[in-house]
Amino acid sequence: MAKDTGDLADDLNRARLGPVQPPAFGLPPNWNIAPTSTVPILVERYDDAGQLLRELHPARWGLLPVWAKDMTFSSRTFNARSETVVSKPSFRSAAKSRRCAVPAEAYYEWKAGGAKKRPHAIRAADGSPLVFAGLYEWWKDRDAEARGESDPWILSCSILTGPSPETADDEAAGGQAAGGQAGVLTDLADLHDRIPLAMTPEFAAQWIQPGDKSPEELEVLLEQLRTEILEVASGWEIYEVDPGVGNVRNNGPALLDPVPTLWG
Repeated sequence: MAKDTGDLADDLNRARLGPVQPPAFGLPPNWNIAPTSTVPILVERYDDAGQLLRELHPARWGLLPVWAKDMTFSSRTFNARSETVVSKPSFRSAAKSRRCAVPAEAYYEWKAGGAKKRPHAIRAADGSPLVFAGLYEWWKDRDAEARGESDPWILSCSILTGPSPETADDEAAGGQAAGGQAGVLTDLADLHDRIPLAMTPEFAAQWIQPGDKSPEELEVLLEQLRTEILEVASGWEIYEVDPGVGNVRNNGPALLDPVPTLWG
């Protein structure tokens, strides 16, 4: 996320996701976020007076279920397959009652072909933030006291994924992927067979509502989420970026700059 938390809150307000409470924390801009890094997540909760609040919080990217033995578990749970979150032990509790949104300016994907893979950036063509469907958990670090840390609780999250749209002969597209939309969706399918499930503002407001959902209710929401990615992703742009993004030690706005290619 290449914005500080204050600017991010403003952007979410302008993207019809507000009002977001002013964040009580700060995260520096980051153009190369790796799993287990700290990311902002958007959640809703009720305060003591029963008022519904929409807030940004810092979370470890990689879900830590309450039974995880240590933090290394989160290196395997930064993404969650939407088809299995209702039943998979690592995610089912969070899916039932702890749903969040994970905002980002863009994400990277690597395209195979030629002598080596080439990284691409994917972002909204209009500059609005991407808002991914996510899950969150609170995990107690039992070794925190031994390290002299006063707060043992860690907030963690995961981003839901679904199958990439294959618009060339996918009847599920329902005619939505016509013209230029088809080009974007086909390019996404060429990049990877999975896609992080970004949401419309309207669906995001529904997804992060606090409260338990039954497995049946969740399956309905998840199917809608996988369907709506066609609409959301049709407004994205995709372009090749510098291979330096493959090293997490590299950071800075230049990582999001397009690079000249022989392919257009």
